[in-house]
Amino acid sequence: MTVTIRAIEEDDHAAVRELLTARWAGPEILLDGQMVDATRLPGFAAIAGSQLVGLVTLIKRDTEWEILTLDSLNRWGGIGTRLLDAVVESARAAGIHRLSVRTSNDNLDAFRFYQRRGFRLERIAQGVIDDERELKPEIPLRGDYGIEIRDEVQFGRAL
Repeated sequence: MTVTIRAIEEDDHAAVRELLTARWAGPEILLDGQMVDATRLPGFAAIAGSQLVGLVTLIKRDTEWEILTLDSLNRWGGIGTRLLDAVVESARAAGIHRLSVRTSNDNLDAFRFYQRRGFRLERIAQGVIDDERELKPEIPLRGDYGIEIRDEVQFGRAL
């Protein structure tokens, strides 16, 4: 399967919404108590044929970019790494020297993924996801490994 990584385009909107709804219990992601429509964020799409097979969305700030979502429909196939590489390359070209990402305490696969790619554990915000669940009750109580989802963990990487 040949996969192309490219910037998200307006024509991708429906597919982006579908992927985020399937993977994130909806395209609206809670961040610092605010709902963010991830379908309207910049980022990169992984395309195989005419199908969206991966996606990364970004919040671009003046001094750092934050990865809001990163998904690959073909886990362990290198698509996530290629999407992250596109973010790193684009951030460096824009003069950005830092990336950050947050995940939930149960997401052991993300812990492994980001740390293997140069991210360092920076902060644990206890109870954040418990609080977010009050605003977005579709957030599950347990993750893939049966771990209670309660806390937010932040990773960062200097570029």
